[in-house]
Amino acid sequence: MGTKWCGGRVLAVVAALAMITTACGGGSGSGDGKTLSMWTFKQTHVKALEAAAAAFKAQTGITVNVTAYTPDDTFTSKVQSAAASHNVADVLEVHAAGEDRVLGGAGILGDLAQDVNSQYKSRFLKGTEDSGLITDKVYQDSLKPKATDLGVQKGQLFSVPFTAGTFGIVYANKKMLTAAGVDASKAPSTWQGLISWLKATHDKDAQNGGVTVGLKSSSTGFDWVMEPMAFALLGPKDFQALYGADKAKAWGSPNGLKVLQQYDQLTPYWTAGTQTLGIDDADRAFAQGKAAFDIGGTFTISAIQQNGMNPDDIVAFPIPAPEGSVTSDYKLQPFALTGLSVSAQTQNRDAALKWLDFLTQKQQAGAFAQSALDLPGTDLGTDAAKLVGPYLSSMEAAFGTGDSAWNAGDSTFKGPTWDIQVAGDILVKMTPLKEIDPAATNQQIAVYNNSVNSGK
Repeated sequence: MGTKWCGGRVLAVVAALAMITTACGGGSGSGDGKTLSMWTFKQTHVKALEAAAAAFKAQTGITVNVTAYTPDDTFTSKVQSAAASHNVADVLEVHAAGEDRVLGGAGILGDLAQDVNSQYKSRFLKGTEDSGLITDKVYQDSLKPKATDLGVQKGQLFSVPFTAGTFGIVYANKKMLTAAGVDASKAPSTWQGLISWLKATHDKDAQNGGVTVGLKSSSTGFDWVMEPMAFALLGPKDFQALYGADKAKAWGSPNGLKVLQQYDQLTPYWTAGTQTLGIDDADRAFAQGKAAFDIGGTFTISAIQQNGMNPDDIVAFPIPAPEGSVTSDYKLQPFALTGLSVSAQTQNRDAALKWLDFLTQKQQAGAFAQSALDLPGTDLGTDAAKLVGPYLSSMEAAFGTGDSAWNAGDSTFKGPTWDIQVAGDILVKMTPLKEIDPAATNQQIAVYNNSVNSGK
């Protein structure tokens, strides 16, 4: 699964979490310091975590029992109910820079600030090391109406990076491209080139030759596809201005319309029923040959492989920039996708901290990545190709930092109550549903953006 911890889902559980108070003791571990429990929402991580647990036990004598609860909503419900009965796992893999703050503010996660110093943080990819930190801005935002991380305090740290990557990665079926007469040896360099590839596969096979992204989670179309394209098209300054209060540059402006008109070019090529597919369903459909393209993130390859598709049959590349884009040398900036957290209820804190340290050391992080096909938050440096293999290391070629890099993890320029799910629902009405045109979509997103910026 590759879902982002979205604002809508957070708001749905904040009230329930706010009612939960933790107490000393409890937790699902044995309390003897020799057995730990760990929960994750990613089924694709279980085998790799179990292999890591075997190595950890050989080194320390500590057993780690790993359990996955999927999909995300099931994981959330499990954590809620377990917290109420003081039976949360010792260690949790959570969505970074979101879910960790919500659970931390509710008292479910323990504060790691005293256990993770600057030397410890230096092992992580630049820009990810403080993903679980309650900065001054995060704290100030938590005080605002409708904030999702009530109860956090400045300086607390509720997770360390575990996996990292980005959204905006296109996966294409190499065999279907070849059958459609497309030269798949070089990825399209422009948005228009991507559209031409889509047209070719769709013309060859109208039923299975389209694109999916799991639009049942409507935020995926908005921030996995449209936002990276918009960043490249408009440049960082005007891209961020879309979410500001200046109506001449925000949604509703000519810039907003320009972005939406580009995105609307996908409309003829969506796989039938893609708006009813969850993210896992979309990955499965692509792996089964029911779609020629699947758009996700660096993490999507593991789900595709788990569903039986050989990575050698895939062409993967970032969402390309439209012709005439402002951003030069457009790149994707990696950010922490999931983090490792310790329960506030654990009776095995010392052992849990040893497990976090073990998982995030370079050699083990590389072994995990190669097994799970998911990039680690640990900086592997020059050892990346050796540790994670050629496929994952090649994906890192799309990564970059600085003004030319789109950072999906940065929402500081958006209003504190901005909910990507609300905006995504509007976008789905334009495409694939064709209920409203780009101009009407632009105005509807503008109304929502204005309400966020006005605090209503």
